[in-house]
Amino acid sequence: MTAHTASVPSEHPGTDARGRWLGASVLGLIVLSMFALRFGVRPTGWGQIWSAFTAFQPLNPEHIVIREIRLPRLIGAILAGSSLGMAGALMQGMTRNPLADPGLLGVNAGASMGVVVCILIFGMTDPADFVWIALGGGLVAALLVYLLGGGNQANPARLILAGAAVSALFLALSRSLLLVSQQTLDVYRFWVLGGFDGIEFSTILTLLPFIAFGLALAIPGSLVLNALMLGEDMARGLGVRVGLAQGLIGLAIVILCGATVSMAGPIAFVGLIVPHLARRIGGSDMRWMLFFSAGIGALLMVAADLLGRLPLFGGNMQAGVMAALIGGPVLIWLVRRNGVSKL
Repeated sequence: MTAHTASVPSEHPGTDARGRWLGASVLGLIVLSMFALRFGVRPTGWGQIWSAFTAFQPLNPEHIVIREIRLPRLIGAILAGSSLGMAGALMQGMTRNPLADPGLLGVNAGASMGVVVCILIFGMTDPADFVWIALGGGLVAALLVYLLGGGNQANPARLILAGAAVSALFLALSRSLLLVSQQTLDVYRFWVLGGFDGIEFSTILTLLPFIAFGLALAIPGSLVLNALMLGEDMARGLGVRVGLAQGLIGLAIVILCGATVSMAGPIAFVGLIVPHLARRIGGSDMRWMLFFSAGIGALLMVAADLLGRLPLFGGNMQAGVMAALIGGPVLIWLVRRNGVSKL
C-alpha cells in the first residue's frame, strides 16, 4: 500500500467551500451537544449544565443526571455516529457500490450472534461485559466473508454476495438460539434496537482503543481509496498494493463497526446515507469525504438520540429507531433526486 492518490470524476467543491461546510458541521455538533445535555425526561437549565462541570455537587440530582447519564450518552453517540459514517464511506469506496452498507460484511450479524451467546450461555446482561465477545463475533463474520469472497482474489461483487450469505446464516442461528430462552430474548430485544440507554464511561473507555485503532487504519486507507475507486488495474498502475490496501481498509471497517455494534447495538442507515450526504457537500475525494462522513455521522446520531428523548416520542425511543426514521426518508429523497446510478 502506498500513498499514491488519484481522483475520480466528479465535481469537487473548492477548499473554501469545504472549510465552511466543515466549520458548520462542527458548530452544529456543538449546538446539538448542548441541547443533548439539557433535554431529556427531566429538562435542566443552562446554568445547571455549567455548574455541573465547574462546581460539581455529588448530591445534586441534576448534576448527576448531566455528568453520569447524559454526558456518556452524548460521547457514545458521537463516537458511534463518527465510526459508522467513516466505515460506510470506506465500504462504499472499497466496493465501488453506492448502496453498500457496513452490515454487508456480516459485522452486525456476527456481533449480534456474540451477544446472544453471551446472554444465553454466560448470563451476561451488561453491555460492558459482552463487548469483547461481540467484537470477536464481528471479526469472525468478516473473516468468513473474506474467505468465502475469494481471499486475496476477492472482488466487490463476491464480497457483497458472501456478506449477504454470512449475515443470513448468523441471523438465522441467533434467532434459533433466542427461542431457547425468554430472558435472552428480552435482553436481546432491547439491545438489537440500537441505542445508548444505560451506557457508562467504563464501556466507552473499553472501546476507545479499538475505535482509535480503526481511525488509525482508516485515515491512511483514504489516501489510496481514490485510486482503488478507478479500478484495481488502474490502482496497480499507480503503484498501489491492492491486496494490502483492501485488507487494511477492511480491517478498519470491521473494527469501527464491531466496536460500535458492541457498544450501541446494530444501528441501521447511518453507514448507508452519511457517505452520500458527505459526497454532496465535500466531493468524492476520499480524504475529505472521510472527515465529512465522521462529522455528519456524529450529527445524525446525536440528533437521533436527542429526538428519541423528547416527549413527542414518549421520552424513551431508541436512537437506532430514530436513526432509521430519519435515514429512511433521506435515502428515498436521494434516490428520487439523483437516481441510484448517480448516488
